[in-house]
Parts: sequence; C-alpha cells; structure tokens
Amino acid sequence: MTHRLSLRACGLFLACILVPGTIHGQGSDSASTPTVDDLLKSARELRKKNRPDEAIQACFKALTVDRTNADALDELRKSVRFALQTQRHRDASFHARVMAMSQADVLALYGEVVSKIQIQYVDADKVTAGRLFRQGVEEYLYALTDPNFVERHLKGVDDAVIAKFRVSLQKAQSGREILNSIQAKEAVAEIAAASKRVFGMRMINPVVCEFICGACNSLDEYSAYLSAGQYLAESSASPQMSVNMRLEDGAVAYLQISHFQPSTPDEVETAIKNLTMMGPVRAIVLDLRGNPGGLFSAAVKTAEKFLPGGIIVTAQGQNNEANKVYTSTTGNAATNLPMVVLVDSETASAAEVLAVALRDNQRAKLIGTATFGKGSVQKVIAFTTAEEIDPETGRPVPRAAVRITLARLIAPSGSPITGVGVTPDQLVPNRERQVETALELARELGRRYTSMMTPTMRQ
Repeated sequence: MTHRLSLRACGLFLACILVPGTIHGQGSDSASTPTVDDLLKSARELRKKNRPDEAIQACFKALTVDRTNADALDELRKSVRFALQTQRHRDASFHARVMAMSQADVLALYGEVVSKIQIQYVDADKVTAGRLFRQGVEEYLYALTDPNFVERHLKGVDDAVIAKFRVSLQKAQSGREILNSIQAKEAVAEIAAASKRVFGMRMINPVVCEFICGACNSLDEYSAYLSAGQYLAESSASPQMSVNMRLEDGAVAYLQISHFQPSTPDEVETAIKNLTMMGPVRAIVLDLRGNPGGLFSAAVKTAEKFLPGGIIVTAQGQNNEANKVYTSTTGNAATNLPMVVLVDSETASAAEVLAVALRDNQRAKLIGTATFGKGSVQKVIAFTTAEEIDPETGRPVPRAAVRITLARLIAPSGSPITGVGVTPDQLVPNRERQVETALELARELGRRYTSMMTPTMRQ
C-alpha cells in the first residue's frame, strides 16, 4: 500500500501554488483587520465571479484570524476545487487526452471512478452514488459559466441557450434519486447526450469529464483527480536530499528534515552516524518546521529510529487495508539520546505523525508553535479504463488517477490530528528564538544524560 501524498499539489498547500506568495499565517493587513465574516463574504463573492485564486487569499486571511473556523475551511475547499477546475479548463494537453478517449471509454472511466472512490474513501457517507453524482452536476453547472470551457467546447453557442440549459438541468436533477453507480452512470450519459444535442458538441467527453472531476475534487481539500500528466509527474519525481545536519556547541546534533521520501529513514541514520564520528553527541535537535509531510511510511520508519517501543500512530479508514496501528519494536536499535523537536504552523501531515509520536511517548520535548493539523493519509489510485501503451516500454500507462484520502490519523494519546494539530510542550512564537531555545534545552538534557551514564559508558 502506497501512502504517497504531496501537499504542494493538493489541499491547502495546493492553494499556496495556485496563489503565489500566499502561505499559512500570512496575508493579514496590519493597517486594518477585517472580521472573519467580512473575509468569508468577500471570498464567496470572488468565487461566484470566477476569481477563485483571490477567493483562496480571502480564505487564508480568515483562517489566520480563526484557524479552526468551519465556514472558512468549507469555503476554502470550494475555492480550491474551482481553482483546480479553472486550471483544468486552461490546460490544452489535459483536454487533448480527454478528447482522445472514445465516448464509451469516458463513460466507463466515470463508472470506475465512482466504484473505486466508494470502496477506498475514508468516509462512506460522503461517497454515496447520489452524492458523487450531485457533485458532478455542480461541477458541470459551474463549468458552463467558465469562459475557458465555453470557448473550448461551446464556441458559437448563444449565451442565452447556455443559461437556459443550466436552469433546466438544475431543476431536472435537483430531486433526482441515484441509488447506485449504475444509475449514476446512466444519468451522466443522459445529461451528456442532451448537452451534445443542445450545444452541437462533437463528443460527450468534456461533459463526462466534469462529472469525473466533480466526484474526485469535492471529497475534501486533499483528494483530487489527476490527469495522466499529473500522475506521471508525481510518480516519477526526482528525489532530493531530505535531511540536513550539523554539530552544534555542547555536543548537540542538529537534524533538519525538509520532507519525507523513501530515503529519509536511511538519511537520518547516516546523519546520526556521521555526526557521532565528528565528535561526542549528547542530544539531538530535530527541526520539522516548514515540513509539509510526504511519504507516510517514511515518517513511520523514521520514528522507529528514535522510538524503541510504543504506538507511533493509528490509522482509521473505511476498509481493513486502511485500519492499522503502527508501532515501533526496534528496542535498543533506536538511539536513546535525548531529543528536542522544533515545530511550527507549517509542520504538517507525515511530519506531524513523527512529532506527536515522539511527544506522546515522552521521547522528546516539542518547541515552537502548534502544527498545521493535517492528520490524514492519501493514496494514489490509477484507473485502468482506456490505458495507453507507452511506446518505449510497451507497458500500459494510466490515462488518469485519483489522489484520495484513505484514512484519518490518531495520535498515540488517542487524540485526532486533523483540525487540531500538535501542541508543543513549550510555546515559542518568535521564530528567531526557537532554535536558540531548542539548543539550550538540548544542552541541558544532554548534561543530564551524561551525568546518568556510568563511567565506562562515557566517551
């Protein structure tokens, strides 16, 4: 099971890419501070005006004021979803692949999407066939107001015709009962055929594509439809070093993990060995600030490097594959050096898993500010419908995939991570003071550690 996720490509961190310069905790106006209600009203108006990027900025400002505001989070999800749609409608290569499929294949793909989402997604009540269908209707209705979609697929169609079709579609489907994936597929085929007839479209593919993306992108801020190009880009990303190290005064090893990838656990082990060769090490400062997460399994294996035993994290999902308690049994193989962990509001996902495992097992002291609060695991599921054949390898290549939330993560203490984050033992809001404070504490813990060692153990 692959627990690969990329926050830079989804959810709130995706919003940072969609709106350059927007990061968590920034964007507030020091001269005047609007209320959350004012910001939400602005966000809704901007989204309705087809300006989702600006709507995201307004949502970020609202969350800066109140990071747990449910309305702000809901509006952010909607704005991110429609920003994804806007990008999709501007992507010529995406549409070329969509139009390359046969009409039968694109309908079959919709059926596969609904079936796989229903089996895999963490919340069963959010993936009923009826709800996924309604989200597809909403996506298509919004597409009919998008200038790029209209220019690409409805060129020459009178605006009044489009507006009338939108109204009739909304009325016809508002009370429609969809009980299973077969009925959903039949309903989509019916709507697509009607669209083709009314608008004079060459193929039904663009319509069905909106239903596919609507089903995937409406689940939460981390789940999203991936085109073939996006899927290949994710799966073939070139790894970079994820661990930086240095030896500080007072025999303190400073390790910074920027993200989690398959090599991270080995990088950590190598870094510790190299540091001990440079001189005596009595404590470790682990810097997870700004770490957006990455490979879930790498975070678990990294925790085993520091945790001799105990629960690391519990995953709770809809099926047996997702439900699991992750524990460490490494015993003496784990380093026993005292630890201090640095965290901040951009410490997220897999990084939060490591931080809370060390805190809840009394293995480390946490310093900084509360973490982001993304306690979920994503899995990329490729679709087999209408696979392409790679001309170089001769192997089938998925035409599309979905990044889907598979499970929620629970801290060893039993508390959720999502929406709450991990609270440090010592709150230090000033970033410039955080490292200094962590090093001071690490030196003190190192001195205590040394004093407890027997003379034969001392170096």
